[in-house]
Amino acid sequence: MALIDIEDVEGSRILTLNHQKPTNPFGKEMAKAFTTALREADGDDRVSAIVVHGGVDRSFSAGGDFNEVMLLATDESVDDLIDWITELYLTVLDTGKPTIAAIDRHAIGLGFQLAMMFDWKIMSTRANLAMPELEHGIGASMGAAILSTISSYDIARHALMSCRPIGPDTALRWGMVDESCEPEFLLDRAMQRAARMARYPHIAFSATKHVLTGRLRASLEQTRQDSKAVHRQSFAAKAMHNHFSNILGKNAKAPVGALS
Repeated sequence: MALIDIEDVEGSRILTLNHQKPTNPFGKEMAKAFTTALREADGDDRVSAIVVHGGVDRSFSAGGDFNEVMLLATDESVDDLIDWITELYLTVLDTGKPTIAAIDRHAIGLGFQLAMMFDWKIMSTRANLAMPELEHGIGASMGAAILSTISSYDIARHALMSCRPIGPDTALRWGMVDESCEPEFLLDRAMQRAARMARYPHIAFSATKHVLTGRLRASLEQTRQDSKAVHRQSFAAKAMHNHFSNILGKNAKAPVGALS
């Protein structure tokens, strides 16, 4: 089974996250499949815009794959985790064509942060964004860098330290997403936005986007080493391992949270 389903519709490419779990957790293999598909779409002259969603009645992404995270045992493996997560985010920011995220159900931790990399974000009325890391003993340094760059210190502080889900009304008010609609209209709305943005002349759009995303790209690079240090300390303390074990033991469809 392909981890990313690919479909072209009237000049827009739909990338559907297709993990066997409906929560669409991201591990290293999933990230590689996604970045490969995104780069191919960006380099394909037949494609004018890119839409990413989690599939019908599935989460955009409830975060990192705990099955992989539980196996991290060395500083080097933690560093590798931070590197591929950083490259995942940068790949979206470096895409020259318009990118649209269609967010349903849950975008948690890594999934929340990934969604923030897109040019346009549309959230269903039943969806939520969340950064629950701190209450589970997981460092949230990348989340701190991202949210304080795209919003304000106080919004970032509240999102990280409350550990509570953020619904569409609040996400719209805080500028984290651009639109909200009922779940059954989510993909259609994303395709409409993609069609509109696809009409923007490419050179003007891509050059403007490069300038617009400059601070965020720089922030991700600047926090890379800090995040490695934070996550080395977090994993050494093992405060999050009970949470990981509880989630993996349940084997349920509930949202799981993620590294950031």
